[in-house]
Formats: sequence, structure tokens, C-alpha cells
Amino acid sequence: MASITALDGDGRPIPKGRKVRAVRYRARWRTPGGASRERRFDRKIDAENFLTSIEHRKLAGEYVDAMAGRITFADYSAAWLERKRATTKATTAETFSSHLRKHLGPRFGRMELRVITREQVKAFAGSLQPGVAPTTARAIVFTLAAVLREAVDDGRIARNPAERIAVGSKTERRVDPMHVSGIAAKVPELADAMPARWRAAVVLMASTGLRLGECLGLTVDRVDFLRYTIRVDRQLANVAGGSGFGSPKTRAGLRLIPVPSYITELLAAHLAEFPAGDDALIFTMASGRPVSRSQWSDAYRAACAVADVEGRTRTHDLRHVAASALIASGLSVSAVQAVLGHASAGETLDVYIHFWPSDEAKTREAIGRASEAWFRGVG
Repeated sequence: MASITALDGDGRPIPKGRKVRAVRYRARWRTPGGASRERRFDRKIDAENFLTSIEHRKLAGEYVDAMAGRITFADYSAAWLERKRATTKATTAETFSSHLRKHLGPRFGRMELRVITREQVKAFAGSLQPGVAPTTARAIVFTLAAVLREAVDDGRIARNPAERIAVGSKTERRVDPMHVSGIAAKVPELADAMPARWRAAVVLMASTGLRLGECLGLTVDRVDFLRYTIRVDRQLANVAGGSGFGSPKTRAGLRLIPVPSYITELLAAHLAEFPAGDDALIFTMASGRPVSRSQWSDAYRAACAVADVEGRTRTHDLRHVAASALIASGLSVSAVQAVLGHASAGETLDVYIHFWPSDEAKTREAIGRASEAWFRGVG
């Protein structure tokens, strides 16, 4: 039961009937869990209004015990991360861990959840750049918001101060057609400059649009050499210095890619020279172990230097090469989406819409095809 008690100058309750001027007022109430709480006010009206708001929040199911928010961000986020390790992909959990260790822990670790304000989060988000890329900065703030969102659900805090925090300007996802065209012309040189046991991987990614993890995680049983298809249902994940299979980036990443016979012939020739390694992996280290991302990246950067590739040197550009070839061949948005394993057609358009011919160009071509014969007969 909520109550208000008048207190004298020494902070002691004033007995009923005793004519002593009250200096402060003590408001007491119980949490929904039955714990006793109190707060002191200079004016009785303030104590009454406070208890009224407490009762309203309890009835509305919005009450948050201030004591619950006294846990530090470091302690709460550590428990949150352990829960995430059990429910998310290993690579995702490792990304969360990196964000907490490198950025969020140093800034908010010692703070109690209840004292983290929206202004502090905004200032932190603004301080991330130019130290990290805009996409990484947004991911870090997303992790912070995810931790505090669960704190709200757990009744630790009333509101999430990191929700809807703008971080920099949205980066342009569309790729540069000229750069992709340059990479496409260099694919044979890039493949030749790679270690012999990884050359086929370069051609495979440039032809099918496989992500690096999907390519390095490809096993013999996922290739149908008779029906000319490649089944993508997992990827090779490197976490904490080790390797293992993980699910594709999204559910849409589960797909069956039809390929021309030269792709299966390429893989068959590769396996004849370099037999499948551990777990029947098609692409491996010389020891037969899975390929580490760092060693692949070092080799690919060196190959780009040998092939005199201009601009950035990312393996992901090979995926763009495949996408541009599919679009140039006249495939629809949905067909390209299916091959690349995008979660939506909107994602495909967001990245590649400028690769499709414009309506103006298609209209001019259509009119030309319809009327060309007429003009040949004129005059």
C-alpha cells in the first residue's frame, strides 16, 4: 500500500497529532514484485503526484523498478552476449562481441543502465566517425540498441535511449559499373595470379555470384555434376581463429544455382589436381584444412597487384561481375535475386538497378525494331 509520511528536520517521522512543521515527505510504495521502495520530496503535493504516477504505471504494466537499472552496462551486456551466442550464428555473435569489446564497453561499461541517456548515445554515435566506416558505425549503434532493447523487455529500464539514432548519412550501395567492367576483364589474370589450388574459386565466384564464405564452404556433395547445379545451404565461417560451417547470410541464401557445363568441368578438373580436403571441401589450404579468410585476402590482394587492378581490391567484386553478366544477358530482377540469394527484389535493385537498361533505352530499341523495316522500304 502506498503511503506518505511527514518528516521533521532530522528526517524522523512526525507522529500523528503532533504539531511539528514537516520539512520533507517520504513516499513509500511496493513494486509489482512486492519489494518496498521509497523516495523523499520537499512538498507533499509532489509526493502525492509521484505516487499517483507510480500506481498508474503499475496498472498499465509500464512500471520499471529503478533498482533494476542499477546493473552496469558491462555486466548486463556480458549476459546478453552469452544468450546471443546460443541463439545466433557464430559470426553474428562474434561481431556483437567485437562491438562490445572495442567500442561499447570502453564508453558505457561502467555506467548503470538507468543513467544512460539519449544525449549520451547521440554523442557516442557522432564520435565514431571518421574513425570507422559509416556502415560499421551504424552496426555498432545497432548492437547498443539491441542490448538496451532487451533491457527494456527485462524491466531494467523504461525506454531504449539508443532507438532510432541516426548515424552518418546512408552509404550508397550501388556499385560502379566501370569498376566492375574492369574487374570482369581481369578475371583470367586474377585467377592465374592466385595460388594454383584457388584459381578455380576466382572463376567460380565471377561466374555464379557466390559469396566468399559460400565458395570456400562448398563441398563435393553440393555440386551435381550430372544436372549442372550447385546447392548453397551453408558457408564457411571463421570465428575466433577457427573455421566451421554456418548458415547462409539470410534465409534467401538457401538456393540452387543452375550452372553451365564448363563450371562443373572446371570443378572436376580442379578436384582431379587437388582432391577434396577435410569435410569434402573443394577449396582448401595445402594441408587440406579450410581456407582462412586472412590468407585468402592476402593472396587476392597480391593477385590484384599482379593483374594491375585499379581502385579497391575486394573479393566481393567478383560477385558484382557475375550479377552484371546476368543482367546483361536479359535476366529479370527476380531471376538475378534468386541466383544471388538476396532477401528481396528491393535489395537487388538497390545495388544493381543502374545495370539494367533504362526505360528510355528500351523504348527506343522497341520502336526501332518495330519500324526499321518500314524505313528500309521508304524512298
